[in-house]
Amino acid sequence: MNEFNVTLLIEQAANGEQQALDQLIPLIYPDLKVIAAGLRRQQFDASATLNTTSLVNEAWIKLKKYGVDASSRKHFFCIAAQAMRQILINAAQAKKTQKRQANVASMHDIQINSTESADWLLKLNAVIKAVAEHNQRAQEVFELKYFLGLGNDEVADLLGVNVRTIKRDWQAVRRVLQQVLG
Repeated sequence: MNEFNVTLLIEQAANGEQQALDQLIPLIYPDLKVIAAGLRRQQFDASATLNTTSLVNEAWIKLKKYGVDASSRKHFFCIAAQAMRQILINAAQAKKTQKRQANVASMHDIQINSTESADWLLKLNAVIKAVAEHNQRAQEVFELKYFLGLGNDEVADLLGVNVRTIKRDWQAVRRVLQQVLG
């Protein structure tokens, strides 16, 4: 199935057609695994933490439960990446809570084995929240660049703004990063 058909299924899913969403998963599953693997590499020591397949499956369950309101293929993948990030954050928060209770945090077969990984993800979440308070679009820029690895041109195209705007938003993100992490 080509990219046009995937985009059509995404549009149908956005309109509430459950069957379209069910047809979509086998087509985009490999792409979701690539996103999940990238998130794992950026967030944690991938060898010691989450299973990529489990992360994709949890994200897919979340997408099916809450629906998909995507306007394009790229937008859909941004939503999926955000769902995966939220799963990682929830797992990190559970790890921190469990640590205080001297247990291992787990979510089905997802485990975060490193306290440093959980700490890092919670700091990253604090950065995202701080950026969002400053500028919602800057938060989107941060997520698209950091989690999906998109370049300035791709982010500008996706958000419908020019590249200079993306560069300004990225500078704002960097200032918040320095404040939160510095």
